[in-house]
Amino acid sequence: METPSSGRDWRKHIVRQLQHRDRRQKLHFEDLIHSYNQLLMKSNIVQLWRDQHLAATPSLSPEPQNVVSLQSRHRKELIEMYQANGELAQEVFSLSKQHQHREVELQVSHSRLVELEVKLSELEGERERLLQRFEELEKANARVKEDYDNLQQLYRSQWEQLLKREVEGTELIQSMIDIKVQAARDLNYRNEKPKRVQAKNLEKDLAVVSRVPISMDTDVFQPVQKVPPETAKHQEIKIFKPFRSSRSSSLSLPPHPRLFQSFKELFRKRANTSFIGVDCSPTNFCSVARIPARVRFSLQEAHDGEVNAVKFSPNSKILATGGSDRKVKLWDIVGGMLQLVKILEGSNDGVTSIEFDPSGLHLLAGSYDNTARLWSLKDCELKHTLSGHSAKVTAAKFKFYCREAVTGSHDRTIKVWDLSKAACVSSIPLPSRCSDIVCSDYLIISGHFDEKVRLWDTRSGTKTDEIPLQGKVTSLDINAERTQLLSCSRDDLLKVVDLRMNETRQELRAEGFKCGADWTKAIFSPDGSYAVVGSSDGVLYIWDTLAGKLETSLVGQHKSSINAVSWSLSGEYVVSVDRSRLASLWTDC
Repeated sequence: METPSSGRDWRKHIVRQLQHRDRRQKLHFEDLIHSYNQLLMKSNIVQLWRDQHLAATPSLSPEPQNVVSLQSRHRKELIEMYQANGELAQEVFSLSKQHQHREVELQVSHSRLVELEVKLSELEGERERLLQRFEELEKANARVKEDYDNLQQLYRSQWEQLLKREVEGTELIQSMIDIKVQAARDLNYRNEKPKRVQAKNLEKDLAVVSRVPISMDTDVFQPVQKVPPETAKHQEIKIFKPFRSSRSSSLSLPPHPRLFQSFKELFRKRANTSFIGVDCSPTNFCSVARIPARVRFSLQEAHDGEVNAVKFSPNSKILATGGSDRKVKLWDIVGGMLQLVKILEGSNDGVTSIEFDPSGLHLLAGSYDNTARLWSLKDCELKHTLSGHSAKVTAAKFKFYCREAVTGSHDRTIKVWDLSKAACVSSIPLPSRCSDIVCSDYLIISGHFDEKVRLWDTRSGTKTDEIPLQGKVTSLDINAERTQLLSCSRDDLLKVVDLRMNETRQELRAEGFKCGADWTKAIFSPDGSYAVVGSSDGVLYIWDTLAGKLETSLVGQHKSSINAVSWSLSGEYVVSVDRSRLASLWTDC
C-alpha cells in the first residue's frame, strides 16, 4: 500500500527528468557555442590588431606593394570572418528560436504538471476515501460471512429436523390411512351386519318353507282368502285350490309369522329404494321452466366474504351457498324469503363449488385448501374429507349417484373417489389447470385454462375428444338428458354443444355481457330450454338455447360481478350470488 510520500517522490522524479533532458539537449550545442565564442574572440583580436596597425602605419612608410598585399589578405580574412560571423549569427538565431519554442513547451509542460499535481492530489484523496470504504466493506463482509455461516448451520439443523418431521409425517399419514381403512372396514362390517342377519333369517325361512309338502294339480289354481295369523295357529293354511280336478288335495302349510314379516320388509325396502340404495323421494321437477322477471328477496350479507357457489337441492326446498368465509350455509325458502337453517363447518379455506347428490341427503363441496368434503344432511355432520390434491379444488361433482365423486383441481389432475372408503381410486393427469367438470355415465367433461374442453373415458382414463374455445373456460353445465353441454369462457361467449355429435349447436352472446371472473358459472334451466349467467356489472342474462337469442336481461341489486347462479328444479326460483356477499332470489311474478 503506497504512502502519501510517494506522491512527492514522483514530483521530484519528474523535475529530475526535465533537468536531465535540458542537459542532454544543451550538449549538442556546446561545441557550436564554444566555436562561436572563439571566432568572436579572434574577430575582436583581429580588429584590435588592425586598429593598432593602422594607427602605426603613418609613421612607417611601407612599400606600396606590401601594403596592397597585406590589405587584400586582411580583406579576405575579414570576409571570411564576416561569413563565419553570419553563419554563426544564423545558427544563434535558429537556436534562439528553438530555445523560445522549448520555453513554450516547458511552460506548457509546467502547467500540465501543475494540473496533474492537482489531479493527483484529488486522486490521492479519492484513494484515501476508497481505502476507507474498502476497510468498511471488509468489516461488513466479515460480519455478513459470519451471519451466513450461522444461517448455514441453522439451515442444516432445520433441514435435519424437516427430514425427521417428514418421516414422522409419512408415518403419521400411513397410520391415519391404516386407521381410516380399518374404520371403513368396521363401518362396512357394521353396515352389512343387518343385511347378513336378514339374509340368514331369510335363508332359515326358505329352509322352513322348503320342508313343507306341497300337493298341486296342473290345472289352473285359484288363490283363497288370507287367514289371519291369530286364527291360523290351529288351522291349516290353504294356498291354492284347484278349479276342476277331483284328484287334487289341499295344500297345508304351518304358519310362520317371521316369513311373512321378512317378505313384507323386503318388498317395502325395494319399493322405497333405488338399485344402489339411495333414498329416492319424489322431486318436484318442472316440465317447462318459468323465466324470472324480478327480485323477490335480497340478502345483503349472505356470507362474511365473497360468495362463490350456490345450489338448490333436488327437491327445491333447500338452498346451499358457499363463500370465502369457509362456510357452507343451508337456507330454507319460506314465503319467498331466505331463512338460515344450518351452517356446515369444517373447511379450512374458502368454498369453490357445491353439489347435492340425487337424494338430497349428502352435500359435496370443493375448497381452496386442496380438499373436497362430504357432509350428511341427516345430521349435518362432516362425513369424509377427500384430500390428495396439491392445489385448490375448483370443482367437486357426484358420479354414479353417491357411490363416487369426481374432483378437478389447479394441480392439473382429475381424481375419482370411492365415497364408501374416502379413497382415491383413479387419477387423470391434465395438460392444463382445471376450472370445472361435469359427469355423464362413464364420461367426465373438464374445462381448462388453455381454452379447451376435454372429454375423458373414466373406464380407461383416456381422452376421447377435445373441443377448442376462444377463451379460458370458467364453467361447464350439462342438461338433464345428458345430451347437451353448456360452456362459459372469458371471451364473453357461451356455447351449447351437442354431445351426441360433438358439434356446437348455439353460440350465445349479448351486448353488455362480460364474464367477470375465472370462476363465473353459467347453467341450464331445469328443462334445458334456457341458459342463465351473471355479468361483471351485476346484470343477469338469460338466453333461449333453442333459438340462440337473448331472452331477457335482468337488473337487480347486484353492484358487483355475479359469481354463480342456480335454478330450482321446480322452475320457480333463480338465485344469484356475487362478490360483494349479496344473494338475490328471483321469481317470475
